[in-house]
Amino acid sequence: MRLFLRVAGAVVLTVLLVLMLGPAPQAETSGLIWDKAAHFVAFGLILWSLAVMMPRLPRVWAVIAAVAIGGAVELIQGQVGRDASWWDFVADILGIAAAVMVWLVWRRFQPRRERQISDTA
Repeated sequence: MRLFLRVAGAVVLTVLLVLMLGPAPQAETSGLIWDKAAHFVAFGLILWSLAVMMPRLPRVWAVIAAVAIGGAVELIQGQVGRDASWWDFVADILGIAAAVMVWLVWRRFQPRRERQISDTA
């Protein structure tokens, strides 16, 4: 199961980065997709991907890495003909914060014995 999660995390991270750094999809340029919501969800998934790919990485460092990826994506988007936006970066950070909150709530309701086992695994 751990290997499956790590592979799934790598696939999700790769697909999201390709989508964010490649040419702008037609749906985005036509205004059919709300870009900020896409950034919000994508960066929640990026944080999840980092956490499952590197389970021993402290969560604070995973959050810092996800924020750094968000900043780098916006800088690169400005160089590849896409719109770089501070508001996209804000949506990235809010998505990361929401993912952290979900993790904290999940962890709060996880039985203590299971939590100790998952922390050592």
